Amino acid sequence: MKKRTYVSLLILTSLLFFLQNLSAETRDNEKIPSQGGTYRRPLEFSPKTLDPALCVDRYSVTVIQQVFDGLVQFDKNLNVIPAIAKSWKISPDGLVYTFHLREGVKFHHGREVTADDFVYSLTRIINPKTNSPGVNFLDRTLGFREFREGRTDRIAGLKSLGRYIFEIRLSEPYAPLLTILGMNKFKVLPREEVERPNPEFGTSPVGTGPFKFVSMKKGEEIVLEANPDYFEGKPHLDKIVFKIFHGSPREEIFRRFKEGELEDSPIPFKDVEEVARSKRYVFVQKPTLSLRFYGFNTQIDPLKREKVRRAINFAIPKEEIGRDILKGMTHLTDRIIPLGMPGYVPVKTGGGYQPQKAKKLLEESGYAEERGVPSIEFWSAARSELAVKELELVKSHLSQIGITLHIRYETNWPKFQELLSTKKAPMFMYAWYADFPDPDNFLGILFHSKSSYNYMGYHNTEVDRLLERARTERDYLRRMEMYRKIEKIVLEDAPIIPMVNHILQMAYQPYVRGVEVNALGESYVPMKKIWLKK
Repeated sequence: MKKRTYVSLLILTSLLFFLQNLSAETRDNEKIPSQGGTYRRPLEFSPKTLDPALCVDRYSVTVIQQVFDGLVQFDKNLNVIPAIAKSWKISPDGLVYTFHLREGVKFHHGREVTADDFVYSLTRIINPKTNSPGVNFLDRTLGFREFREGRTDRIAGLKSLGRYIFEIRLSEPYAPLLTILGMNKFKVLPREEVERPNPEFGTSPVGTGPFKFVSMKKGEEIVLEANPDYFEGKPHLDKIVFKIFHGSPREEIFRRFKEGELEDSPIPFKDVEEVARSKRYVFVQKPTLSLRFYGFNTQIDPLKREKVRRAINFAIPKEEIGRDILKGMTHLTDRIIPLGMPGYVPVKTGGGYQPQKAKKLLEESGYAEERGVPSIEFWSAARSELAVKELELVKSHLSQIGITLHIRYETNWPKFQELLSTKKAPMFMYAWYADFPDPDNFLGILFHSKSSYNYMGYHNTEVDRLLERARTERDYLRRMEMYRKIEKIVLEDAPIIPMVNHILQMAYQPYVRGVEVNALGESYVPMKKIWLKK
């Protein structure tokens, strides 16, 4: 408990040091919340699936967080607090986690949740037939390998010890496990609904959450309604309608918001100062544990050559992008662990815009004798005005060192995700938002060679070894030092170019109350607390 408290304080202190939260909560504590109303919320892309075990993007997470619950959840300061598990106990050796479940929690179709449902839900993630991107988080579960290899039909480390007691046994300690169980992948699911052949669970989900799935018009909207039997009490809102946009068109979303068609909106950078100053809308601003970066496919030419990747890094005018395009509304970074995350090092790496050094590295890469560097395709899912300006500036600067960049856009998110997962994008722009407050959520997920999110095809044996060690290390300070060492190695290998840590900047209609934002960003806003003062 002392270590978890220390982590929470460290995160909170770092965030406050970086930027004062101007309006992190918009609650009217003097009045009883109003009941009813429809909340219209934008999604910048269409979710690929609403199946928690299979989700790979924050647009899916935004909806999943309202429909499902897990054992634990995060509060506004990212402390782990009870959800369906009302309490838990961890053995002194860190190998046994025992969860005591609330009684009377019901799935949306009416059946009570039991410990067997958690055994099923976590077993399904581990099952190779599911092909879940969350499988590696559970690889220390006792019996994991035997089950994956088909030598047994059940996992020894996942047990029901009665109707309301669920146990996880590990083969070795795994420091971030309790925190990981609060992320979107580990929600409880009803087997009878998941295994129904039609409709597919990912398009017609059934959970225990504060809102129930009603309908989906592909590429247009997703409708949820309040769950009157929710174990924390019926939400204040009657309904949530997610309006789907494509290509992250913030200017269009904000226009629709100003016309009264949405209850909230991300704010285009050029409008942030005006929104903050006018007080016409509720303005919420908070740093998020996030990283937007340019990724390299390290398995193909010319990007398999480290010196080419490093040359491109030195040729990117990051300061100019931050000043002239992003208008200082994000935190420029040259690190992987984001500001506010345990393990963050507030010291520059010594990189930055150095075109002469970039040219020298290209000469050393061997392409000078091979008639120049081959042209490179750069893929982006975002096609907003700012994204286009940024990439055109990058293209211009790379041409000055002899690299031709072909910019390609794919605003259909599932198709863009497929480009990355099949390693068909030589270079790409991508953003990673933390699912849990631990440096492994960035370094482990993005750079372990076996991670399904390692879209760079990056493989460094030493990095894999250190990541495995860090996950079992129970001494907090020693563990953070290990992650800093891992980060240093990865930055030297340059499989990505870190660009910015995002700042959440949202506008809410003046009648919206109960907004609670944490550093995981807008996907984790608990809609069950929001009400409309109309």
